[in-house]
Amino acid sequence: MGAGAILLVCMLCYANSLSGSFHYDDFHSIADNPHIRTLSNLPAFFIDPGMFSSDPEKRMYRPLLLVSYALNYALDGYQVRGYHLVNILLHLGCSLLVWRLGLRLCGSGLLAGLFFAAHPLASEPVNYISSRSESLAALCYLGALLAYLKAEDQPRFNWLSLGCFALGLFSKEVVLTLPAALCLVDRWRGQSTQWKRYAPYAALAGVYVLVLVLNRFLTDSLAAPVRSPWVQGWTQVKALAYYLKLAWMPQALNVEHQFFESAGPQAVSWWALALVLSLGYLAWRGGRTLPGLVLAWSLLVLLPVLAMPLNMLVNERRLYLVLAGLAWLIGYGGRARAFLYLLVPLCGALTWARNGAWKDELSLWQDALGKAPRMYRVQTNLGKALQLAGDHEGALQAYQKALKLDDRHGDAYNNIATILHQQGRLDEAIAWYHKAIERYPNHEEIYQNLADAHSEKGELEQAVAMYQQALKLNPKDGPAWNNCGQTLYQARRWAEAEEAFLRAIALIPQQPEPYNNLGNLYSGQGKYAQAVERYQQALERHPAQEAQVRLNLADAWKQAGRPELAIQALAQVVELDPGQNRARVQWAELLHEAGRHAEAVDQFQAAVDRDPQYARAWFGLARALEADQRRDQAAGAYRRFLELWKVQDGRTALARERLQLLEGRR
Repeated sequence: MGAGAILLVCMLCYANSLSGSFHYDDFHSIADNPHIRTLSNLPAFFIDPGMFSSDPEKRMYRPLLLVSYALNYALDGYQVRGYHLVNILLHLGCSLLVWRLGLRLCGSGLLAGLFFAAHPLASEPVNYISSRSESLAALCYLGALLAYLKAEDQPRFNWLSLGCFALGLFSKEVVLTLPAALCLVDRWRGQSTQWKRYAPYAALAGVYVLVLVLNRFLTDSLAAPVRSPWVQGWTQVKALAYYLKLAWMPQALNVEHQFFESAGPQAVSWWALALVLSLGYLAWRGGRTLPGLVLAWSLLVLLPVLAMPLNMLVNERRLYLVLAGLAWLIGYGGRARAFLYLLVPLCGALTWARNGAWKDELSLWQDALGKAPRMYRVQTNLGKALQLAGDHEGALQAYQKALKLDDRHGDAYNNIATILHQQGRLDEAIAWYHKAIERYPNHEEIYQNLADAHSEKGELEQAVAMYQQALKLNPKDGPAWNNCGQTLYQARRWAEAEEAFLRAIALIPQQPEPYNNLGNLYSGQGKYAQAVERYQQALERHPAQEAQVRLNLADAWKQAGRPELAIQALAQVVELDPGQNRARVQWAELLHEAGRHAEAVDQFQAAVDRDPQYARAWFGLARALEADQRRDQAAGAYRRFLELWKVQDGRTALARERLQLLEGRR
């Protein structure tokens, strides 16, 4: 019955979240991340932090999270409903574990599970797909704790606990605190310190840290801290007080809170420090009281984000495991105070309302603007949402406001440049791209955008130089190699273009574009056999522009002296896209040359039916009709051609000659 009630609350609270969209980090880590689009990358997720994102600057070691994304993609591509459903199920699993742990820790778990399921602080980990790392890590964390407690009676659960711990480490770094949490819970229960039981967890944690060092994720993160330890310390002291307010009064939730760094001790910082020290003292003195456990639990699970300087000063998803402790406290209180069950529908109503803000990017950042107008990220992300919605003027205004708040960042400059770029204002766009590069000199995407602008202006050498700079920053960017190859091809630097396309193929072997582009290069050089091979490889990868690739293949077969294969390819082009009139006429011309005049007539006729002004089709129709001994119809087709074609060339002369001959035979 308890599980059913928690399931019902979860489904009711989040029924309106299934229609939500991708947000913010979801784009670089999911929607634009090519690594999750094949299950063959699953082993690599556990080795290379660069697989986490399409942006090399956003490296992260969370392999189990990537596995979940890849499975989502394998099941239903980028249908976002499936990603939301998984997030809801993970939250349900955590809610059930909070319930079962509540029974073991304080003798009352149902209200704890219901409260956790309904609390609006969980709305971010549920609605924001990238916050799945929180619920996935929490599921493993709470599962490991429950299995650890069960192992006292049934030792086989020790292996389950260790397995959950290992999986949790592959989800998020906060799980490193689990061995301390086990010790904390044992102390609260009056158990003696059980070092032998903690040792395997400590060993796994050590191996995990070693992996982070070997794959350079930890060393790279520590090498470039976001802020100094002094500023981080005072800021997070203030953050703890802020988190306490959010947990108990969750009515003003926001994706980006208006919260600023503290460069040193200020009045608010001293008050926050006094509050934190008081809470820490109460946690220590609380001993075996449940409030003492909850306070100590909360400080412990927040410790990694308090100690490690991160870009975001505060956010709600960091409180997900803290919420478990709060739920146990509420659940314990509900044993004597039944009115506390009223918190469940109240929290559920707040959660339902909060889900509405997560409907799409525009609604999310418009909601954030009302609550945090002085935050740079709010203005830039609102600008991006407006830009995606087609409101370029509104987006430009948002970016300009962002620059007034903080002009040190390059993304607002880059985004302004992309709008100007789309509007065809290339010189202005190039100037803004350069401003972006001054602030983000190591951001390869800006160099690629700048390269595109130069290419569109016909400044091919400048475009190549920008692509090369981007590839120097990220030599593993397959699409960038492909685009660079295209520009080199246009600049007639054949050998370099070939090398670029081959690099792209090596990096993105499942993408059809570099194969097709290499085929075009070989075809232009008269290497038709090699061109055919590359076009066929492109087709094996199901290109979005399959008709165009088959058209390229047909031309290569024709030039290679294989008209019968060219005819087959052109027939497939027309089957794929009946509106490809040019391909239909080429097909008909080859049929005519092959002596298949009746078939040629049918295709030429279909072409002129689609476009009565198509002079080339009329000329071909006349020739095919004449060859098929339909002289009167041929004469009519020649006359129509001469009406349409005003250029004096060989076809005009031939049409007049044939028309005179046909009319003379009457």
